[in-house]
Amino acid sequence: DERNVMTLLDHPFILKLHNSFWDERHVYLILELCLGGELFGYLRRHGRFTEDQARFYAASVASAFDHLHSRFIIYRDLKPENLMLDDKGYLKVVDFGLAKVVKGRTWTICGTPEYLAPEVVLSKGHSRGVDYWALGVLIFELVAGQCPFVGTDNMEIYKRIIANQIEFPAHFSLACKEIVKDFTKSS
Repeated sequence: DERNVMTLLDHPFILKLHNSFWDERHVYLILELCLGGELFGYLRRHGRFTEDQARFYAASVASAFDHLHSRFIIYRDLKPENLMLDDKGYLKVVDFGLAKVVKGRTWTICGTPEYLAPEVVLSKGHSRGVDYWALGVLIFELVAGQCPFVGTDNMEIYKRIIANQIEFPAHFSLACKEIVKDFTKSS
């Protein structure tokens, strides 16, 4: 499925699939090289990013999502670990293992707990809006250094997601708070 989704994509902020082949036991994907490493590593080393840095990366993700959604593909696995940097520092969305072609709604529960939208947690069925919810969570994490919905176990995280009471650190600008709130509105 991942290979099939990737064959539909051609965008500067999405990891390029050059070729694929398989044998009796494995599928092999020949992918674009990303020499810059994971965004996750940079975030952990620096603790948090400035709002300008977060805006740069978020804009790249939004552009990639526009491309995906124009092809009826929902990504469903946004997190810093799935964002790589090329040798010039530009972002690439990677890992399409949970991506799915969906023309209406889907009910599959998948993704990273802290990034799940309420409709996924509540099994209400979801569409591409879950990607934008996750983008709001990503922006918060990039600027704060941690996700807005954390807990000691998944059930606590899910309760916080459903309550949707985000506490913003003092260093967040009004504009940054508003964009996070806009992306994390419950549908």
